[in-house]
Amino acid sequence: MTIYLNHVIEETSPLYGDSGCIHFARVRSIREGDSSNNTELSLPAHAGTHIDAPFHFDANGQCLDQFPADFWICRRPFLIEKPVEKDEIITLENWLLELEKIPEETDLLLIKTGFERFRHTFSATRDKTYIFNGPGLGPDVGLWLRRNRSLKMIGFDFISLTSYQHRELGREAHRAFLKTDSGKKDSVEPILIIEDMKLADLHSSPRRVSVVPINYQQADGSPVTVLAEIDLNP
Repeated sequence: MTIYLNHVIEETSPLYGDSGCIHFARVRSIREGDSSNNTELSLPAHAGTHIDAPFHFDANGQCLDQFPADFWICRRPFLIEKPVEKDEIITLENWLLELEKIPEETDLLLIKTGFERFRHTFSATRDKTYIFNGPGLGPDVGLWLRRNRSLKMIGFDFISLTSYQHRELGREAHRAFLKTDSGKKDSVEPILIIEDMKLADLHSSPRRVSVVPINYQQADGSPVTVLAEIDLNP
C-alpha cells in the first residue's frame, strides 16, 4: 500500500514564523466560459511539506536540481516515534538511546513526535502553537548522525528544524545538517531536511519512500510530494 507523507498545500497552510503568503489564482475557468481551467501558484519555496537543500544554509552547497534522480528514492527508511513538548529541543543527550537504534544502512530517518496534532488545531481554530511553539533539533544531533550513520535525509512532523523560540540555535542546527564542512572527516555529505511532514498515519518504518521536489533552477528548497510504501499489517 502507498500513502502520502506530505500535507496538501492550501492557501491557509501554516508557514514558519507566520511569514509569507500562499495564493492560488484561477486565471482561466471553464465555468466562466474558458476552454480549460488554469491556475497560477504563488508560494514560498519553504511552504507546506518541503525539503531544505544544502544551498539553503551553505553558499557552496548543492541545490535540489543538482541531485540525480535516484537520490530521491529512499530504500531503507527508519521511523522513530517519541513525543516531545512545546518548544523542546531534541538533543544528543536526551535522544542518544533512540539514535543508536537507527540501523547503519538507514538512508531516511523519520521522526514522529505527535506534534502534528497542533497543525490540525491551527486549521480548525487558527491557534498558532504549531507555528510559534514547535520543537526543534539541536546541532549535536546533526553532527552525530553525520559521523555515525549514512543518512541522505531526515524528516519530521513539526514545522521546522528550527524551533521558533530558539532561532539562533536552529540556524546552527541547519548548518550542522546541511553545510559540507560539517560531520565526518572522510565525508562531506549533508543530510537534507524534510519539514512539516504528515506522519499521523505512519505506524512503522516504511518499505520505501519517494521524495519528489519541484525541480526548479538553483533550488534552495521546495515543496515535496512524499510517497511511502507500507505494509498493511506491520
